[in-house]
Amino acid sequence: MSRRTWPLARRYAAGPLLVGAPLVLAGRRAGWAFLGLGAAVAAFFRDPERPGPHDPSLVYAASDGFVTGVDEDVEEPWLPGGRAARVTVFLSLTDVHVNRSPVEGQVTRQEELGDGFAPALFRGAQDNRRNRISLDGPAGPVVVVQVAGALARTITSWVRVGDKVAAGERLGIIHFGSRTDVLLPRGSAEILVSRGTRVTAGVTPLARLRERG
Repeated sequence: MSRRTWPLARRYAAGPLLVGAPLVLAGRRAGWAFLGLGAAVAAFFRDPERPGPHDPSLVYAASDGFVTGVDEDVEEPWLPGGRAARVTVFLSLTDVHVNRSPVEGQVTRQEELGDGFAPALFRGAQDNRRNRISLDGPAGPVVVVQVAGALARTITSWVRVGDKVAAGERLGIIHFGSRTDVLLPRGSAEILVSRGTRVTAGVTPLARLRERG
């Protein structure tokens, strides 16, 4: 846990901990269940340090989890030509939910949209609460979409338009179950992962960029 994530964890963990502690002191076994729940919630907001990636030809995972989809041609109006390759990663409740930038760049656009609450693993999650971030830098334009799940439906962003980020730098956190999409201009990169691949944010390469022009 870090100074960024502790205030977020506190709002969810405080209730179970405050209920559990008096019960344990009173000798009630149920108190341990509440304390365990509070500890599990706090652990969800862990924020481990990771070494930054250094290969500018690679696009890295924006989140921990496993790849649930690789689409070579989807619509994305924020990218040149309006078409993109997309890698979708699902995060379970046991994964670290801090998201990281897949490339070095500057935040050029950002928007929050959607109000759905489908489980993040399902196709209907594409209409859930989500945060879209456009990054532009030496690697070219990349779009990251953070998609909330069915529980908290909350995304906390730590960047805004105009910010410059390094590859692997923290972008924000999605609360309790989620998915991330990384979108690249169609034909601009060789995808290095496939459905079922386990990835780590800021560590696992998703794609290798082709030379521009």
